[in-house]
Amino acid sequence: MGLALSFEKNVLRLKLKDLGLNDNQIEEAMSAMDRKNKHIDVVSFAMLIERFGVQREKLYYFLKANGVEDPTLITVFSRVDLKKAGLDEDKVQEVVLVE
Repeated sequence: MGLALSFEKNVLRLKLKDLGLNDNQIEEAMSAMDRKNKHIDVVSFAMLIERFGVQREKLYYFLKANGVEDPTLITVFSRVDLKKAGLDEDKVQEVVLVE
């Protein structure tokens, strides 16, 4: 994917508030980033925000408004779905036609 979104801490807090997160959820999100040395991959970020009850459409437009393009968003949410389904995205998935 190769894209980094950068936010000042107070700006990200405001953006998360605009997404509908409450103060406890915002603190949890900020703590998650602090534990990861202030970096979190976008798939983990999306899963975290969805876990707080933010609708995918709202999260999609949040990421798009902050510079993420549609093809990348499709990849992000596909990976979110794979992880939620418990599938290892590194494993080969195949379709086999049996006669």
